[in-house]
Amino acid sequence: MRAVYLVFLFLGAVAAQKKYKLCATSAINPVTCVSLGRGENQVSCDTVVDSSECAIKLNRGEVDFGMFTAEEALLAYNFYPSDSQVIAQLKHPERVDETHEFKAVAVVPSTFTEGKLDDLKQGGFCHPGFSKTQLWNDNILKWFEKKIYNQTCDSSLTTAENEAVNLRNYFGKACRPGNWVSEASHDVALKQKYPELCAACDNTTTCQYNNTDAHGHIDALKCLVGGKGKVAYVALSYVQQYFGINNPVPNIDVNTNTSIWNSYRFLCPNGSLEQLNSTNPCSWLKQPWKMILARNEIAAELQEKLKVWLATDSSVQDWTTALKSILQKDTAVEYLPELKSLSAYLSDGRELATTTTTTSCGSNIRWCTINTEETNKCNWIAKAASTHGIQPDVSCKAENSTFECLRSIASDSADIITIDSHYGHFARQVFNLSSVMYTETDDDRNSVVIAVVREGTTYNVSSFATLKSRSACFPEFGGIAWLSFVNAARLNNVISNSCDVVTEVTNLLSGACAPGFGDGNHQNSTTGTTSSKLCSVCPVEANNASCSANPSNIYYGDKGALECLKSGAGDVAFIEYLNLRDDITAGVINASQYRVLCKNGSLALYTGFQVDEQCALSITIDSEVMGRKSASAINTTNTVLALLKIEDWLGYRVETLRPIDVYGPFNGTKNLLFKDSTTGLETTNSTRKAALAYKELFAHYESCITSGSMTVLASFSTILLLFLAHYL
Repeated sequence: MRAVYLVFLFLGAVAAQKKYKLCATSAINPVTCVSLGRGENQVSCDTVVDSSECAIKLNRGEVDFGMFTAEEALLAYNFYPSDSQVIAQLKHPERVDETHEFKAVAVVPSTFTEGKLDDLKQGGFCHPGFSKTQLWNDNILKWFEKKIYNQTCDSSLTTAENEAVNLRNYFGKACRPGNWVSEASHDVALKQKYPELCAACDNTTTCQYNNTDAHGHIDALKCLVGGKGKVAYVALSYVQQYFGINNPVPNIDVNTNTSIWNSYRFLCPNGSLEQLNSTNPCSWLKQPWKMILARNEIAAELQEKLKVWLATDSSVQDWTTALKSILQKDTAVEYLPELKSLSAYLSDGRELATTTTTTSCGSNIRWCTINTEETNKCNWIAKAASTHGIQPDVSCKAENSTFECLRSIASDSADIITIDSHYGHFARQVFNLSSVMYTETDDDRNSVVIAVVREGTTYNVSSFATLKSRSACFPEFGGIAWLSFVNAARLNNVISNSCDVVTEVTNLLSGACAPGFGDGNHQNSTTGTTSSKLCSVCPVEANNASCSANPSNIYYGDKGALECLKSGAGDVAFIEYLNLRDDITAGVINASQYRVLCKNGSLALYTGFQVDEQCALSITIDSEVMGRKSASAINTTNTVLALLKIEDWLGYRVETLRPIDVYGPFNGTKNLLFKDSTTGLETTNSTRKAALAYKELFAHYESCITSGSMTVLASFSTILLLFLAHYL
């Protein structure tokens, strides 16, 4: 009986030993997570894409704790303000005595009139500048100036230009180096128009300090000491370094006169002044240290366990060694004597807001979404943009489909959506939209359209010339496969350059299945003569309908077009190859049963779908951001500049500490807001081969519209020219 008792006692102890789940973002080495599973571990990794997914899982109780930077926590706070507690700070090992990761301060001459912030007017402003290598985002970099001047807005100017006008009108001159906006030509144009904001720089032409070390903070102080500005907005640590305060190695340049640092003061938000050697000087913004955040229910017990786990003998190689490597990598863990709510921890230095309030010049950018998951991601991106100081603000407009979004944008109920290139024709020709930006992908993920015939000893279609009186299968009427076919047919002189494309195609073919032909989403009065021939080989559906652009039509989509060909209903199919790649790889589609008809009219030498760019009908970008063609140049420019800033801080920027990946999966779901193939954005004047090929697909359609209505497609380059002509 004693043995049985001991067995049950052991089993009970094992069952009682709780395991805690730690969020493992990409910052944690997967190998270390594997090591965390060694022995009788009490902590395991739960892999997440980014800190936003960690916050969501904390809220659901699917994980127990995670590491968050202040910026990541600020974003999470907007959605889950009270679901977790801070149990420890993660500090720099050499700065454990400091209460915050950094403090943003303003320094002025000691002659400044205390209590009169307006004395800064026309006095000059020394700013550290904008760069992609520092931790200060736009919200932090612009914090001081936004608090100082009363913003005025001119609706005829972009958000960025309104900002420049406000700065010039208040400070008179400044050195504000770096990129004010993320589009190079627009940045140059702004600096040419507002040279006053570069007048305090060492190099007024390039708008730069001589030395860019220390992210411009030291040079901003030199700007102040040199009398070029009346205030410098910098990090406290650089003030102490530059003036030799609490620093065993004082700055020689400054301390040739040992009292020079006494000639300057910290300017406080209430207008008071404090000496530079103050032990706890006033600041305009304080950044809390990185933290360990735990669910409310287990926060206290986990803190106690961490104290034990992280204090184990370092010579013992077990799972705690891996845990130390994760939590103490380049940091020192400092436990809070009293657990703090997220709001209490963050509010010691940062302003908190759970709602987005428009504080910038320029209308909100209304991003249209097509399902619940996409709307959720959009809301997180909008909040992340806000906490990073990206303007104008982003809001989310929920619809149920891409076509509903296109209609919503056309009716001015929304502003932008990212669409698959397959929808490019509909967006332009049916809904009168235009491209705002193109997406960029790796070359092997571009859209590839090919023409396919059945493999056999006799080919009904062996060249484009033999398409006459043959039947064809299309994934969808007006889609990218349709456009690619039309362009190739023109190139091979089997149809004319007439603007009545539908008539040309119906005269060429004996029949076709082009799902969607005839409905309001796919065509309007400009598409030409209607004809049932483009639906003649489509199957009858369960509801006795035919030619539907939805799964009820078994010939709909790329897989449906291939089925149409395989069944013998069509002699040739035009498909987007990458949409079928997974089924081909899995063996669901037997590639050896098909042969590609090349763009030049010849048959490929081998069976299968993989061909080079000389054979494919088109190789283009796979998606784009669309907006209203009638949108003002100002609103379009604001949208472009905001999207590029979002990319800077939430995209694939080198060494970025993004709290959410704008291009990646969100909460386990792919292809939300952007395709996961997206690596970046580029303006519509792109010269990349895939972008130029995409433009070429629409060239004939747009020339027909232009000749008939003199409508000109707006591009960012056109907008920039208008900007230069009007303002320079």
